[in-house]
Amino acid sequence: MNNQEYVAIAIAAVEAIAQATPVVIEDIKALLKPIKEGRAPTAAEWDFAQQQLDDGNAAVQAG
Repeated sequence: MNNQEYVAIAIAAVEAIAQATPVVIEDIKALLKPIKEGRAPTAAEWDFAQQQLDDGNAAVQAG
């Protein structure tokens, strides 16, 4: 690979991460809610968080 190919890959990765950022923020908010309330996350909250992470990861991998 040449430098232009590396730059193109890096740009695509940064764009994918930027697109996934709102998902990550929502995931963090979902996990902070029970902590702020002084309790453990419910199964539904954990499932939501895991799905958000999976969706974000898929978006980054898709580029």
